[in-house]
Amino acid sequence: MKYLLIICLLLISCNKEPKKNLSKDKAVLMKNKVIENTTILRKSGFFKNYEKLSNTEIFKKLHSIRKIEYSKLFEKEHDPGMELDEFDLACLDDTKVIFIDLEAGVCKENKVYEEVINLHSKLTDYVFNPKNIKETWNSETGSIEVEFELDKKKINFKPEFRDDWLDEIVFRICKEKIKEKNIRIVDCLGDDGYGFGQSIAIMRLTKEEQENLEKQFKWKFAE
Repeated sequence: MKYLLIICLLLISCNKEPKKNLSKDKAVLMKNKVIENTTILRKSGFFKNYEKLSNTEIFKKLHSIRKIEYSKLFEKEHDPGMELDEFDLACLDDTKVIFIDLEAGVCKENKVYEEVINLHSKLTDYVFNPKNIKETWNSETGSIEVEFELDKKKINFKPEFRDDWLDEIVFRICKEKIKEKNIRIVDCLGDDGYGFGQSIAIMRLTKEEQENLEKQFKWKFAE
């Protein structure tokens, strides 16, 4: 999962570097806004892993995790801060969101299709739980075959080689199999309805959870 984790961290951190001279008052306002957005997201099922924590405690926990992850990424101590909008905040819960750049460094060595399938498994709290995932390349440019076992059945598909880019067939296959488990996942298109360029955001939401986000954040969804 390391390769996609790096990509996700860079996506979230894009234009979000902490300002060195952030005033104390602005820092307090920023913190309060993140805590307010945490309250809204929790009403849509986010941060269930921290259900025993207060919103302020969740803020501190997420900040601590971000410092550890970014320090590993940059191989030195690094504090990315918590200057996050509501979408960036939501993306910190990978049990509810997959946010990924389709230009994902796809190649024989990186096994990105395996990682994407595992991300979908985590998204469903492992109810969709494929076993023995294998991504096989016949050469550096394909052909590619992906196979996994699900409920004692073998699922396989052949993504097209598109240089660094993911073939979206992997998302269709996962969505289809997750739907069979009666788990609802939807594509988030942001507050303007146009999506995120070459990146996509997939969220596990009930209809009621989605309606809360539509009302509070004005987010739009593909369904």
